[in-house]
Amino acid sequence: MNPKFSIVTPAYNGKEFLRKTALALRKSIVQPLRYIVVDDYSSDGTSEMLKKEFPEVVVIHNDKNLGPTVSRNQGAREADGDYLIFMDNDILVREDSLKKLLSFLTKTEDAGMVGGKLINKEGKSVFYNMGNIFRGFISDYSSSIEVGWIIESFIAVRRDLFEKLGGFDEDYFMFGEGPDLSERMRKEGYKTYFVHDAIVDMLEGHTHPKWKRRIWLWAAIWKFFIKHRLKFG
Repeated sequence: MNPKFSIVTPAYNGKEFLRKTALALRKSIVQPLRYIVVDDYSSDGTSEMLKKEFPEVVVIHNDKNLGPTVSRNQGAREADGDYLIFMDNDILVREDSLKKLLSFLTKTEDAGMVGGKLINKEGKSVFYNMGNIFRGFISDYSSSIEVGWIIESFIAVRRDLFEKLGGFDEDYFMFGEGPDLSERMRKEGYKTYFVHDAIVDMLEGHTHPKWKRRIWLWAAIWKFFIKHRLKFG
């Protein structure tokens, strides 16, 4: 039996990346009940492109830029099925990517979140995809392993657990919401896993200036440790 799931993608001024993402998804051997794209106040015609070229996509259009974390939560509230997949707008799934990611999640009872392998334009694994809280990033693995956290670019979660935890913490505008959710799931007795054979291609289509992304990244790291560090004892 194929698992029932929805996909949520936040999008901001990444129309050309998103078109490739949606085309790749059409070739997947498993399909979502709903593919929800949250257009976070784009000015490049993202919503119009989706409605014209991908009528199967559920489009939510924000009236102002709220950030990817809020957008992910918005999309999740419109989802159907037992599982949620969160996928950035520059991720190209391969035909079996979704099937392998969901297969691992459904067969692993203590898994709350699972993430796949991200391959960049140079054909190399994205080094910052996963890690452990105090040991930092983890190098690429050729087998599926438990990790402390995994970034939110391509992940699957149990919908009931996600909703129980209140979704992503919207104090994170961008970056950090995936690792934060991993840590909150851990406190509920669920683990995070890296699934080595659930492989996707990452176009690295950044739509915000590098200096802004750097500020948001360091703000997210600071928020994470302020929020969780004292609880580690």
